[in-house]
Amino acid sequence: MQTGGDTSSTSSTGSTGGTIEFVYDPTPEDYRTAFWRFNFGTWPGRGNLMTGPFVGIGLGSLLSWLRRFSENQTAFVLVAVTLAMCVIVPRVGARKAREQYQDMEEYGTCRTTVTEEGLTTTGGELSSTIEWRVFPWYFETDTLFVVMTKRTGIFFALPKRGAQDPADVDRVRAVLDRNLKRL
Repeated sequence: MQTGGDTSSTSSTGSTGGTIEFVYDPTPEDYRTAFWRFNFGTWPGRGNLMTGPFVGIGLGSLLSWLRRFSENQTAFVLVAVTLAMCVIVPRVGARKAREQYQDMEEYGTCRTTVTEEGLTTTGGELSSTIEWRVFPWYFETDTLFVVMTKRTGIFFALPKRGAQDPADVDRVRAVLDRNLKRL
């Protein structure tokens, strides 16, 4: 992996269509940033974070009611389960982000092309294609475009540093706006 920036190339055809190409080396920071921005900066992410504690409260309440716990025991169970879920849920998500980075690390230097149909990433002997219908959401940070699935929390981070021409960043944003829902 390069540490001082990526060598980049861009190509595009047409003002609204064609192919836009980014060349970059994925980094763990890309996926950490995407994970934290999703969880704390979007409504589906915050919903994911809150689901665990609410499920914990529900299960703790049910357990306390079924076992006929005293008020003190019930309070202890609810606090313990809620705290456990507040710790477990973000850790599971962070593990997912690490796994997604490790999958991309195998590509080495990535060449990602963005079109109206989706995006294709190649690197080394590997290649993958994402169709917009599979990843219907996206969000943007200062350094990344991130496309997301709805239910599984799987995402793909496209670093803006892969574009030499700032106009390519705007073109990718336009393609994403036409094809995906911005979070």
